[in-house]
Amino acid sequence: MKHKSRVLFLQLPCLDNDVGGMRENLPLAGIYLNYALKQSAESCWFQGAFLPAVDEMDNRGLERGIMAAAPDVLVCTLYLWNIERTLRVIRAVRRRHPHVKVLAGGPEAARPHPFLFRGALLDAVAVGEGEAVFPAMLHAVRTGGATDFNTVAWRRGRVWNWGRKDAAPVVLARDLPPPDDGRLPLDAGRIGYLETTRGCPMQCSFCRYHHLRPEMDVLPPDEVVRRVRAWMKRGVREVRFIDPTLNAHPQFIEILERLAEVNRCRRMSFFAELKADTIDARAADLLARANFTEIEVGMQSMDRQVLKAIRRPTRFDRLEEGIRQMTRHGIRITLDIMYGLPKQRPADVYRAIRWGRRFRRVGLQCMQTLLLPGTDLRRDMRRFGLKAGALPPYGVAATPSFSQKEMVRLEQFLADAPDLPSDSPMDCFVGYAPGPLFPDVTCLDVSRRLHTFVLPEGGNRRVLVLAGSGLYAYRALIKQLLSRVVRREPDVLWQFVLAPVCEEPLDLVEELAETLQNAPAHILDRYASASLSGRLAARRLCILLQRGRRYDPAWVVAAEDALRARFY
Repeated sequence: MKHKSRVLFLQLPCLDNDVGGMRENLPLAGIYLNYALKQSAESCWFQGAFLPAVDEMDNRGLERGIMAAAPDVLVCTLYLWNIERTLRVIRAVRRRHPHVKVLAGGPEAARPHPFLFRGALLDAVAVGEGEAVFPAMLHAVRTGGATDFNTVAWRRGRVWNWGRKDAAPVVLARDLPPPDDGRLPLDAGRIGYLETTRGCPMQCSFCRYHHLRPEMDVLPPDEVVRRVRAWMKRGVREVRFIDPTLNAHPQFIEILERLAEVNRCRRMSFFAELKADTIDARAADLLARANFTEIEVGMQSMDRQVLKAIRRPTRFDRLEEGIRQMTRHGIRITLDIMYGLPKQRPADVYRAIRWGRRFRRVGLQCMQTLLLPGTDLRRDMRRFGLKAGALPPYGVAATPSFSQKEMVRLEQFLADAPDLPSDSPMDCFVGYAPGPLFPDVTCLDVSRRLHTFVLPEGGNRRVLVLAGSGLYAYRALIKQLLSRVVRREPDVLWQFVLAPVCEEPLDLVEELAETLQNAPAHILDRYASASLSGRLAARRLCILLQRGRRYDPAWVVAAEDALRARFY
């Protein structure tokens, strides 16, 4: 039997502080690419594989897992939330396995990227649809050549060379893996993900869809229904349509009619993003009959000058009617509002929030504008005077009409509003049960083990408890330990828990907070909820009071205030 080269698909998760929520990291891109490989002649030479338990590993676990898999080719899917970590893992793997070929793509791969093409970590990068070019890229790896596609760049030394030819566009009905493909994942919530369109007819300047696929391709209604039926047999309870706008499908109404028929028993629920200003009474009725229980609607702004600047025209009378039609049928709406857009003033954001609150069954998401690589808005940031971070998530921190101080006030308003979801702040920093805390816990006695402690391999969300009396006297060792573990695992979400037997000087809190502030920032610390207020979200410090011991209430309050001022 011919030995096949091993292709390992890697997609690292988005980490957050939500202890109780369901975490999703379904490697759809890798599954699509693996199917394209299996359908091509390169399947005689290459075999695809996926790294198990990737969602829970720290970086050392990932490095060990990749080395154990011994891939000849490592294929990485890049998002803004995982690109820095992925590159760090690749760098570590390269040191031990310098001959592995590394190919990358995904939503974060863009030709004008601020740092992706620096250094010599990657061998090739594909921008946009990968299914049509991936087999040819593997052929080039096998033969030592390069492709000639204008969406694929190959590194030769320190120089990146792009091809000249257009790649054949993906045809969804032909190129999507079949619904009974054993690789198509169903998470713990029995959720299936279905794509019915590629491309988008809208030209929003903050989005890349219209660049990546100028012409739309659609999945025919018969094929949509076939996939839904197959998933129904597999016990799927919810199907999420991952199209940018489901009602951009030219046969949207027919799809709803067919879904309503196949789902008469309402065994399934559906979720989609829609452009609500095109939803009339008939469409809303069909959505309800098919059992669409939740719809996401992008409004972004109510200022017509702002909408013109981002190329997103909206008829607000029709938008309101579309929302009312859907909510009358019991469908829950999530309304998206953005801040930091060109020409936008704070009053526009508060007005949009007030407008959204008028509706029943409408939840609001108010999000910082992100200048994603490859978007027109990022290209035009200087023309609009937008100031944004140089690293992911590239959040707009100030504009000529929306100062950073006003954004800080808006974020505080959002954090204080019970109906506006925030990014999992710490409920309590000081108490007999601070937290919520992650379940992966390591305990240390500061008087015995700090100078000899070796960080064990573990998960990517961890608690390190530092217990003992006289913690302040050990502050130098504690600071060294914090710096050491953060440097060793910079992408882990850390909760450092002090467990004193009595009150400690609050200077300890300030010194440890300063140590963590001086460490290189985690991407979670660059999101608006933390970054605009200068607090840390990814590496938190809290105090665990020991049961059976009494603490001065004034000290507890002061410690809580000190920690809340430095951590999110």
